[in-house]
Amino acid sequence: QARGAFKTFLTMKSPARILLLTAALAATPLRVSAIPANPLYYTDQIVNQLSPDDDDERWTQRYYTYPKHFDGPGHPIFVIMGGEGAIDPNFGIYYPFVADHLAKQFGAYVLQPEHRFYGTSQPLQGKIPTPEQRVSLINTEQAMIDYVRLLNYVQADLGCSTDRTSPEYCPVITVGGSYPGFLSAMMRVVHSNVVDIAYSASAPMKFYDQTVGSDEYYDHITDVAENCSPGCSSSVRSTLSAISVELQKAGEDNFSSVATSIGICAESIPNYITTSRIFRDELMMIVTYTYANMNMAYYPPGKKTSLYQACQIFQDEDLMPLQKMKKFLGNMLSSKDTDHGDCFDLSTQLPSGANATITAGDWSGVGTGNNGEIWDTQTCTYLVERIGFSPRSMFPNRPWTMDWLQSHCASRFGVEPRPFKYKKKWRFDELVTGANATRILFTNGLNDDWSVGGIKESLSECWRD
Repeated sequence: QARGAFKTFLTMKSPARILLLTAALAATPLRVSAIPANPLYYTDQIVNQLSPDDDDERWTQRYYTYPKHFDGPGHPIFVIMGGEGAIDPNFGIYYPFVADHLAKQFGAYVLQPEHRFYGTSQPLQGKIPTPEQRVSLINTEQAMIDYVRLLNYVQADLGCSTDRTSPEYCPVITVGGSYPGFLSAMMRVVHSNVVDIAYSASAPMKFYDQTVGSDEYYDHITDVAENCSPGCSSSVRSTLSAISVELQKAGEDNFSSVATSIGICAESIPNYITTSRIFRDELMMIVTYTYANMNMAYYPPGKKTSLYQACQIFQDEDLMPLQKMKKFLGNMLSSKDTDHGDCFDLSTQLPSGANATITAGDWSGVGTGNNGEIWDTQTCTYLVERIGFSPRSMFPNRPWTMDWLQSHCASRFGVEPRPFKYKKKWRFDELVTGANATRILFTNGLNDDWSVGGIKESLSECWRD
């Protein structure tokens, strides 16, 4: 009955026909657990999908499949969006609920591609991108066309028709959370001829249409931390303020003494950190984006979460401020350099590439290594996120400005931010009246930091009370 209801929904106008699927998806919290899987490789991807006639270069995209429950042509394909990170085989298929519950319920096939320029999916095969290539090749639009091309290949291999009137047609449902949630929604908006339904969890839609205030993100994290452990926000605020005072006392050129006292290996401090002010800003950035990561992992809420444990460190009245920071770095990040006395290796917080800095294009944290470099690129071009630290938050006041971002992106990659390009092209700020979008299911956990930029009300008249 479930499969029959799914196959009929496309031809029915009444939303009641898709209640079964939407109810199943709406009840799905996209917790990031995984099913290990063997990678597959698609060797016929085009380097520049926007100029395919002028570009004969090909590259190999890594992807994963989960065919365990597939009942053959005529049944759905769930496409789990790869996002801003490598997908290694030991991680494999995200969201076991999709793979082993929804796929089983609907006899569906599961496909999960890796996003271009992450992991082994390298269109330039290890070459350093030029500034022009960072703009033209490392972006959401190219990645979505990659996904469509791979999907068409998989559909043909499965014997699925692409004719929606055919009994052999395999309806396509994209699934994703956070940036992949945005990708999932945009796949339905931009490629509605291919995608039938999009499930979009914690999608930062209003960040990318530039309508979220720059203070909202970390103000929300502050509120969640306070609810998690009452007194947390004031304890974090006072501790970080005290450390700032210690750095001022040390003087602009003697910050290394403070760094050593909080357990940071002096040899690991990156060369660009030359003053106490720069050191303070980078140290505070590490604390803030670590709290952001712990906020995203705060599910189910409770005392066993890393967010609660971090708050307890800062609320420990038996520790002095420098001791609290040392314990926080050691316990919550564990990036230790055993070659230099088991201290905290600050360089592990850097993305790869020239002119890398800990504070990067995304102040919620870009990540490290290649993942960090590519996400820094994306947030320096089309995916601008206005995120700063207000006086109300528990972190030292540091306003976000476009001038700062422009300076960072120019020195880091030689590129300029283009925050309104996708908004104007795809009109996702007006999904109903502008993009004519349908069949996108948005969900947000209200503790989640990205919910401040999510769509939390129905945009469809037929679903409103």
